[in-house]
Amino acid sequence: PVVAFSQDFPVDLQSLRKEKDSWLDPESMEGYTGAVYSVEEGEIVFKGHLKEGHFHGRYEDYRSKPDSFGSKGYERGTYEEGSRAGSFEVYSSNGKLLEKGIYLNGVRDGPYSAYHDNMRIWIKTAYLLGRWNGPYESFDRDGALVSKGHYRADSQCGVWVQRGKTI
Repeated sequence: PVVAFSQDFPVDLQSLRKEKDSWLDPESMEGYTGAVYSVEEGEIVFKGHLKEGHFHGRYEDYRSKPDSFGSKGYERGTYEEGSRAGSFEVYSSNGKLLEKGIYLNGVRDGPYSAYHDNMRIWIKTAYLLGRWNGPYESFDRDGALVSKGHYRADSQCGVWVQRGKTI
């Protein structure tokens, strides 16, 4: 008798069929459920899960090209039914925390912090529907306040203090 056993190996996204915003099993044409990954130039650039063809659950999204600091880094977070949702963290290639915040329905929404490479706070603000909105503070590498003010829909508004001078 043949005994079937289940193994949940990650599947390369390239082996699935993409239609609109769904990833389908090419044989059954049903939404794929299981662990997935993606490769670019021989390196894994994404690890996550699909549920019925939509990203769902924890993910790691590796940058395929270096950022302005020369770091490839990666982002960790969660998908819910195809959209990024909940807390996320961005790390440098050497594992240092660079950013943390919250996604709501695929856009940044809520408290947000960015950090210098020495782990001191750099930016402290909030997002509302993907735009900076609310109190804003930035600090230099030694922790001294550089600027402080308020954002509304990505625009500075009201009184701002920069390097001790009111603007």
